[in-house]
Amino acid sequence: MLRVFLAYALSGFVALGYQVVWFRLFPDWFGSTTLSFALVVCNFIGGLGAGSLASRPITKCIARVAGITDALRLYGVIELLVAVAAALTLLAGHLPTDLWGNFPYHVHDHIWVQNPGYRFGQLAVAVICVFTPCFLMGTTFPLLSQVFLDAPAGLRFPAALYAWNTFGACAGVLACQFLLLPFIGHSSTFWLMLCLNVGIAGLFLFTGRGDLPVASLTVNAAGRNVNQAAAPISGNLALLLTCAALSGLLAGALEGDMFKRINLVVSNSPGALGPAISFWAILAIFLSSAFVWRATRLRMIHIKIAFVCAVVYLYAAWRLMYPSVIGRLESRYIPLNKFGMINNFPDSLAELFVFVGGCLFVPYLLISLLLPYICNQAQMRRMHLGLAYGLNTVAFCIGLLVFTLLAPRVNIFYSLKLMWVLMICGVALLLVLSERRRVRWWQLAIAVTAVFAGCIVTPAGFDSSYLMPNSPPTRYPISDLKSTGTDTTYVVTEPTGAFLYFGNTSMSGTVLPSQIYMRLMAHVPLLLQENPVSALIICFGVGNTASAIATHDSIRHLDIVELNRNVFETAPEFAATNFEVYKDPRVRLINDDGRSFLRLSRDSYDLITSEPPPPMQAGVYRLYSREFYQDVLAHLTPTGMMTQWMPVYQMPVRAADEAIATFVTVFPHTLLYSGIGGELILLGSRKPIEIDRLWQRFPVTGPARADLASIFVDTPAKIGVRILRTDASLRRDYLRAQTISDERNDLEQLFLTTQSGAVSYDPAEILAWLHVEAPVMAASIAPILSRGDRE
Repeated sequence: MLRVFLAYALSGFVALGYQVVWFRLFPDWFGSTTLSFALVVCNFIGGLGAGSLASRPITKCIARVAGITDALRLYGVIELLVAVAAALTLLAGHLPTDLWGNFPYHVHDHIWVQNPGYRFGQLAVAVICVFTPCFLMGTTFPLLSQVFLDAPAGLRFPAALYAWNTFGACAGVLACQFLLLPFIGHSSTFWLMLCLNVGIAGLFLFTGRGDLPVASLTVNAAGRNVNQAAAPISGNLALLLTCAALSGLLAGALEGDMFKRINLVVSNSPGALGPAISFWAILAIFLSSAFVWRATRLRMIHIKIAFVCAVVYLYAAWRLMYPSVIGRLESRYIPLNKFGMINNFPDSLAELFVFVGGCLFVPYLLISLLLPYICNQAQMRRMHLGLAYGLNTVAFCIGLLVFTLLAPRVNIFYSLKLMWVLMICGVALLLVLSERRRVRWWQLAIAVTAVFAGCIVTPAGFDSSYLMPNSPPTRYPISDLKSTGTDTTYVVTEPTGAFLYFGNTSMSGTVLPSQIYMRLMAHVPLLLQENPVSALIICFGVGNTASAIATHDSIRHLDIVELNRNVFETAPEFAATNFEVYKDPRVRLINDDGRSFLRLSRDSYDLITSEPPPPMQAGVYRLYSREFYQDVLAHLTPTGMMTQWMPVYQMPVRAADEAIATFVTVFPHTLLYSGIGGELILLGSRKPIEIDRLWQRFPVTGPARADLASIFVDTPAKIGVRILRTDASLRRDYLRAQTISDERNDLEQLFLTTQSGAVSYDPAEILAWLHVEAPVMAASIAPILSRGDRE
């Protein structure tokens, strides 16, 4: 039996290794980390549940086709099939880019959106890659439980087996997150998991256990089955299934709610949040299963008390989230930034895991006591565990989807409030259930009615109490509250200007500093080209950069790609500063992920500009990686240029260095200039940058001239003084740094502490370069630099 326990622990290690890699891969397919989290977890758990439900006919079919009578060899065959199914992920990465068509979009309400074939094709690929191997994994738990049904202590075998499996799963998350992904990357990690999977299969295929059938018995000295139990009590079947479904529903809802809740509290949430939540959830399942295995006197009344304690703890944890974070920052003498955003928490991967554990672990542990208890009860009644376990996982998926995508589609405030409704109704239902009485239909009906009533009466408006205390959204007027399910957006109107918020995070604004650097992201590269006619913007924001591009008369075509449709729909709120650029006939609004669009598009552009969310947020590293810049370079015309927002003050020193190094590695010619303050801008091109063109092409009249004047740039010298680094100095100082790649996301392992990134500046070096490249400009900016007035 120990061999089975150890192998099943390794199987759990492999399964969570697959999951962590899927967490990394799916944002590349869908752009959204929230959608990726929901898809991976739902397909993972849903696959396990469906496999458990279908375990008996599937295992019989496989045994018949393979001609196997030994149950443990059958387990080896299934593990081999899991490895084959998991390998589909590797094949999916090689699907042709034009599989969904050359331009798989259509116009809907003036916005180009994904064709159904493109959207559902991507989802189908994701489902096949995750659901299929997990479905096969799900067949193994009932199979092994049935094999050892009549072994010594076999009636408590499911809890023990589940505990070993989840112990291995916990180890898998930690090993992948802290060791394998940082050092060997996700592809090598996935290959390692495949090899371990095949190794488990080989162990049981070649050793097996004689002709042990599925229902073999262990007989004691008296010749009587040591685990002989009474026939199933039909009156308790409904209770077991109700409890199995309730446990899954609350666990799934809690996991989805915590993903959204912690994302809201921690503005710059790192990409490791999904694995951190999975780790603590699995650790809780492991400990609860081990406890149920050992606690022979555990009864339903104890679990009812545990559920009540879970609700109380969950409420206390929520009330303490913001005070805990603020206290932690104050202990390090770090103030919140001017937007009330938390940029310096967590300051390490370990601190993130501890914070998530403090919020999630205890309630998840208490809720997770119910399922292994139910499985043991089902085993005692000689029921096939597939029904209870399968129903539990289906309910889990429902709870996860509701609180990750469906309820947040109203908005995040509604979703977080609705969670309390579900928890209270669920615990109340459990309290009225009894092992000594049948489940009454009216008990379920009242519980379901209460939940639906809660959905109707729960307030759906903006609620500042769910945001960082004393942050701008809690002090200034709010308008245009919208949600896509993945993100809740709204506009905050301050005395200095309006800001577009995603949850707790200010993404873009109309204040003068933002106007200056966003508009210079467009004007500088366009003035450096002879006749630019086409441009692509990745991430629209409030439209500052787009409106600046539109002021150039040579532009004939402007594509704007934005993942969140609400950003386009909110654009009229900022019409005073974006000048309704979204109505310009030259503009094409495209609702998709920027990287996905580049892979699908065959167009070339004279300018591609990228201003994604802050780079330390989950999934955003994809818009700072080497592969992304290679895609951009492939879509530039021979004289085209790219500009990339580089907010080094929001990044750890190493992250800033690697981001700059990655850009410089890909683009043959580069330049770094300041928009304003720490809002730096990288410029890259195929050909040498002729800086003297700024002087030659600086507009004398027209819309571009007026737009530049509005940000106090009325001469070419006002641009020249912003140059911080030349191509030569960037290559000299940054090419030694490691680069960011899709394969190894170093930004996920880096956290902003007390020291942020910075770029050194040598005015003498810039002047010497300008004396050679643009003598007139050098002469004009020398007096400005001598006064120390670059901006």
